[in-house]
Amino acid sequence: MTENLRLPWADLPPATAREEETPAETTRRPPGRRGRRPLSAWPQPAEPSPWQWWHLLVYGPDAGMDAFVTEAAGPGLIPWPFDAERVEEDMFALAIGANGPARGRAGLSIDGCRILARQFRAAAEARHARLGLRMEKACPLDFHQLVPVPERILHLGATHPDARAWLHANWGMTEAPRQVRHLPGRKAGRRLPRGHRAMVYGFFTRMGTPAPVVRRMEEHYPTLTFRLSERSLA
Repeated sequence: MTENLRLPWADLPPATAREEETPAETTRRPPGRRGRRPLSAWPQPAEPSPWQWWHLLVYGPDAGMDAFVTEAAGPGLIPWPFDAERVEEDMFALAIGANGPARGRAGLSIDGCRILARQFRAAAEARHARLGLRMEKACPLDFHQLVPVPERILHLGATHPDARAWLHANWGMTEAPRQVRHLPGRKAGRRLPRGHRAMVYGFFTRMGTPAPVVRRMEEHYPTLTFRLSERSLA
């Protein structure tokens, strides 16, 4: 399980352009030409981002849209079982392993690894409790509501190979989407008949494409049209 262990503070998608703040410069920049910098002048990331930003356009008759909006909303979580003791054990094994911080001249002692594992467990418990406080309909597009994960898969746990294989086959990814929200003011890009309306959802996914979920939506809501498009993170 240690090879799939995720840190509680390491699961946030990239901030949108409005959420990022440019730090104030402390050194005087040399004079140069006015105007926008060419793309070649901007620093390039060391490796591609694992996150993808999506827009999902949904439109159709009002009755079908009402049903979809109601049935698609949920807490936005996969209800995996949570075992705090297992989390602590896995973190201790990771810390003291061949590539863990306990190796090397300045590495942690065994007691230090145990302290680190307990701190990690406390952080994981706090995060689990915080997620449990989410409102029942906090997420407007809950994949678990639309394509439920079977109980037999949930009992395996988030890191089990069979559970990850099921999610990849049925969701197109192995984690729930993040920062799911309705994007008001977005249009269908075409004139809709009277009694029809459109909604656009935005969300991040990590190393996956939610095409299987969209196909299930199309099968379950034949009167609605679904259009999935990937958007730039820039």
